[in-house]
Amino acid sequence: MDSIVTDFRDLQIYQYTMVATFALICYEYFIKLEAEVRYLWGRRFSFGGALLAMCRYLPFANYLQIYVYVSVGLDPVGCVRGYRASACVVYVEFILSVTVLFTRAYAVWGGTRSVFTVLAFVYAGSIAGAAYSLFLFFRGVSLPPIQIPDGCLIQILNDDIWIALALLIFCESLALSLLLVRSLQHARDTKSLHDSSSGRPPSILTVMARDGMGYFACTLVITTSNLVVLARVTPNLRDFLLVTQSAIQGILCSRLLFHIHTVNEFPGGTSGDYSSGTDSSQSRSVQFYDIELANRQGSKAIEDSIVSDSF
Repeated sequence: MDSIVTDFRDLQIYQYTMVATFALICYEYFIKLEAEVRYLWGRRFSFGGALLAMCRYLPFANYLQIYVYVSVGLDPVGCVRGYRASACVVYVEFILSVTVLFTRAYAVWGGTRSVFTVLAFVYAGSIAGAAYSLFLFFRGVSLPPIQIPDGCLIQILNDDIWIALALLIFCESLALSLLLVRSLQHARDTKSLHDSSSGRPPSILTVMARDGMGYFACTLVITTSNLVVLARVTPNLRDFLLVTQSAIQGILCSRLLFHIHTVNEFPGGTSGDYSSGTDSSQSRSVQFYDIELANRQGSKAIEDSIVSDSF
């Protein structure tokens, strides 16, 4: 009897977590819809635009988790298949977040071949390692002896997904390190770490470094929480925060991209009035993926204007 009560309690935790996560995704979508219309819709297709669109819309695939954990009368085979499909969605979301971070790091280094080689090698290794971790994780997926009629309850008999989480932290650390190193080089070249100290608005590189540190702090907290959950909770709840983490990372990645646009469009202040300066902002629209190196007053610096046409 105690095990049945525990199973019902664990299922309720899953259901509440999935519904709350999906509500967060919908809330974020609507509060950033105006920015999406401005920076995504009606612009020419580009790699950056594709990343932004995926960050905005892929989290909605997490509705599959609600279907798995709330559906009535789903047979055991359907439960396992639905769970594996939803886990693959989470895997793709993690890969997407790493893609955004590595693209930013590659961009601020001006597309140098050495940085590209390092990032490509780590990226390929991380994808393969995370896929293998997911494969091992699936081998430990099973159903409890007693099935609950309202929704599926999945037992996780191993914690091998920690490998994917460790790889995620490593990739985020690498991307942040490259960004900070380039930011410090830029500060040394321009004799100023903070552009605002000289009365000028912060450069795009400075903004990207600050955003990167904020992103890393947020993801480090939730990834650490997931590692603790994997090690400490019952088999029924080992992965209940993974979907939440993937959704939050998608939200943070889209905000990173939106902020780059906003800073480029309004370098000296607020972006609250989207309706003003449309023509001039379009002429100054940038793609942060193609940051170019240029000589500025005899010293090396990173251009804050990036090739238009991209986003």
